[in-house]
Amino acid sequence: MLKKFFCPGLLDTGPVNDTLMTVRDGMVNFYILMSPDGLICIDTGWRPARVVRGFKELALDIRDVTAVFLTHLHWDHVRSLPLFGHAEIFVGDLEVPSFFVKRYLGSHDLTRVSGNQTLLAGGRTVRVIETPGHTAGAVSYLVDDKLLFTGDTLRLQGGSVLPFASPLNRDKNALQHSIRTLAGIQGIEWLLTAHSGMSRDVVKAFAEWRQVAGGLQRMDAGS
Repeated sequence: MLKKFFCPGLLDTGPVNDTLMTVRDGMVNFYILMSPDGLICIDTGWRPARVVRGFKELALDIRDVTAVFLTHLHWDHVRSLPLFGHAEIFVGDLEVPSFFVKRYLGSHDLTRVSGNQTLLAGGRTVRVIETPGHTAGAVSYLVDDKLLFTGDTLRLQGGSVLPFASPLNRDKNALQHSIRTLAGIQGIEWLLTAHSGMSRDVVKAFAEWRQVAGGLQRMDAGS
């Protein structure tokens, strides 16, 4: 009942498409991408036993994960990180873990990434987009120019994009700017969130934000 109330679009553990899987860990989804050279994860979930069970349900081996891309360092996205001992861990260069979260990072060396940096991981291209607001160093990831993973930058409600729940955000204005930045990216086919599921109608999802962004551009041009 609580999941349906707070996270109505949350995805069940299973395939999203032919090469993308998701694991539901309580009120959060993390994602697993099949790639030519191993598995790629976007975030890691927070209950190790549930994460291990999710991999088994998907008939995947967690030891095949070669890269983990963290959207930010909140506990529900990183607590299972110790399971991914064979993976390189990427995170935004401005993201700072809390004292509580530091113990879950263990001995992992974090590879810091910055905005508009494009990486090659497992044969896939991963573009880093700085999307501060929920946290100071949160990032989103655009994979193969088609799949946009937004973490907790935004949520979907009725098919439309809204900012993530206000009490949980560090900077409201920065968050709105981040969403406008994402709304301006062309060619996205899949919009994937951590707590409210996904959308394939990306034009509809970002419609209001693209209108606002267009208005701001026209104002800037006329000033």
